[in-house]
Amino acid sequence: MDTLRNRLGKRELVIAALVVSALAGCGTSQNKAPTATANIASVPEVARSNAQQARSKPSRPRARSSLVSSAKQNTAPVASTKRNTAMVLSQIHETNLREIALGKMAEEKASRSEVRAYADQLVQDHTNVDQTVVAMAQKSGSHLNDGTAVHQEGRHEAAQEKLLERKLKSGSGPDFDRLFLQQTSSDHERLIRKLQQDREDASDDELEALIDKMIPIFEQHRELAQILMNKEQA
Repeated sequence: MDTLRNRLGKRELVIAALVVSALAGCGTSQNKAPTATANIASVPEVARSNAQQARSKPSRPRARSSLVSSAKQNTAPVASTKRNTAMVLSQIHETNLREIALGKMAEEKASRSEVRAYADQLVQDHTNVDQTVVAMAQKSGSHLNDGTAVHQEGRHEAAQEKLLERKLKSGSGPDFDRLFLQQTSSDHERLIRKLQQDREDASDDELEALIDKMIPIFEQHRELAQILMNKEQA
């Protein structure tokens, strides 16, 4: 009987131990479950964070594009200034070549010594001015026209110049002197007005300084031609 009780007691102890173990296992599994749930719940947050980062990346090329646009805007005025300077220098160069040619013709054909002296001054002054123009063009990398190319807007003026050139070549004596002085006077009047406008429009300091030096020289040429014409008429 005591032996049976002892066996029953041992069985109860074993059952009790199993129950305690089972309860402990249940408690452990209940404690672990929230951790798994927490891990699962954190996945959408990570996904959303990655998606936001992915959406924010394309903004970088826009910044690069704005920098390129800004650089283009900064270089545009420089290119425009260089182009305008080259155009003005080319026009002055063409005028110098024309006046030098007229002066050399007058040195040979003028009937009055004072007209020949004036022609000689034209050649010297325009040659000196043109050397400065050519040097400035070379420094800035500008191409100068030699006067042989005729633009559409200058065809009428070019035709008049050719007609005058034929008259001068065929003229002689006082008639040649009169035509030559009239032409150089009108040429310098147009040239001075053009340079004054170029001076106002210029954004190149070197070009402005060059024009400031040239205008007084050409004004003197115009005044001398008018003086000689008035003297001839008197």
